[in-house]
Amino acid sequence: MDPLPVASLRSGHMRAFVALTVAIVLLSACSTPQTSVAPSDGRSPAASVAASTPPGSTSPSGPPTASVSPAAARWEPAGTMPVALREKHAVLLGDGRVLVVGNPLEGTTTGAFLWDPTTHAWKATESLNKRRSQFAMARLDDGRALVTGGLNDAGESYSSTYIYDPAQETWSRSGLLGTARTSPAAALLPDGRVLVAGGYFAVKPTSGLDSTPDIALAAFHQAGLPSGPSIEDIEPQHVGAGLATAEIFDPATGNWSPTGSLQYARSGASALTLADGRVLVVGFDSESSTGVTVDGRAFRATEIYDPTTGKFSLAGQLPDIDRAALQKQGAKGANPVPDEEPDPAGAGTLVALKDGGAVLIGQSGWWKHVGDITRSFRFDAATGAWGEIGKTWIVIGEPTPVSLETPGVRNLAGSMAAMLADGRVLVAGGEGSTPNGSNTAAAGANRAEAFDPSTSTWSPLPSMPEARSNGAVVVLSDGSALLVDGDNSDDNIDGPLSTAVRFVP
Repeated sequence: MDPLPVASLRSGHMRAFVALTVAIVLLSACSTPQTSVAPSDGRSPAASVAASTPPGSTSPSGPPTASVSPAAARWEPAGTMPVALREKHAVLLGDGRVLVVGNPLEGTTTGAFLWDPTTHAWKATESLNKRRSQFAMARLDDGRALVTGGLNDAGESYSSTYIYDPAQETWSRSGLLGTARTSPAAALLPDGRVLVAGGYFAVKPTSGLDSTPDIALAAFHQAGLPSGPSIEDIEPQHVGAGLATAEIFDPATGNWSPTGSLQYARSGASALTLADGRVLVVGFDSESSTGVTVDGRAFRATEIYDPTTGKFSLAGQLPDIDRAALQKQGAKGANPVPDEEPDPAGAGTLVALKDGGAVLIGQSGWWKHVGDITRSFRFDAATGAWGEIGKTWIVIGEPTPVSLETPGVRNLAGSMAAMLADGRVLVAGGEGSTPNGSNTAAAGANRAEAFDPSTSTWSPLPSMPEARSNGAVVVLSDGSALLVDGDNSDDNIDGPLSTAVRFVP
């Protein structure tokens, strides 16, 4: 790997690349932690689903045009957690408090903390019995929270499931997954059951000397053939293999049961429940974060699970990159956008809309040695079509010193997004954009905006007190939004934030 020109050092991937060339050896997973996405609140199937505006509308170039007064909204401090967490997940409990579960930088257990909206105070609650990462978490209909799957410190997948009771402030063990799985997607179904799909099965790494144990795995699926979907078999990697299988948890019995499989194996996918009760599944984690390979076509292909049939079907495809339009935004003679598809970097954040559709904010990719790209999309449930919203952020630093950049566009990779009570989508933080190739603080990483699905417009909101990305966000009972933890985009700050902020619309 040769160092990139200074002007191309934009995203976390680029900065990690430079660190690799400077250090003797740095073994790390070049991935963006995933934030858990709470299911939509539409648990009763809608009578009809129709998008109010067609997908594909974009925001104005440059700064967003204001449609609401920034003075009408504000950010408030929401206390400081006892410790900062990695891989945090957050859910709103039935009593109005927020449960945050994640891994402290030190310790052998996965910590859990409660936030009280009446006092803005944090307190530690009972931890999970063992440390686990890359797990799924969801709120149950009765106000409890479920945690399942994940990875232990030995690099092996969990099949255990635990339920948190806010009344007792304790965890209790529930049923076992049929297949131990790490980094699955999870969503609450309209009838109160929980769907868990995909992920990967991991075994203790053996440096490739041993093969994966004989287990039933769906590794690659290929769709669209005249004879229908078929499976392409691959040899599982020694660290494990991607899963296409899915299971459903019934809180009434505490048991898991199999359901239809995904069309593609996916680990680290985003999932949410649409207003009509179906579940939308998008994307997957990069191979560099897991060591597990899945079919690259799944990054653009999206799927929908129908709980009435128990089957997944392919939904619309994410739109192609408009290379010609991006080229026009760059300087004369700027580097071209590569012809090949970018490698996955971050799945982005899915947010359900009141019209029955959804938006996907900040899906990111990268071309090794070359550059990075981040885009956002809108899904029309009535047509199954996806369209790009906002502006594409891109930096191409090779092969010449003339970097291709999109001036005035903010990098929404790692941003935190949630639907507000009035139907707008809050989009806060992210990796920002680094002016003039500077590698210090990412400009705009404290900015916040609102996307209005009814008009397909973006409007500015007051900036957050501090820059942050990859945090967890929860919409509270009063319509405000709590943003928890995250990473500060200033490279001089090491480790995650422990602070929380509250957005009041």
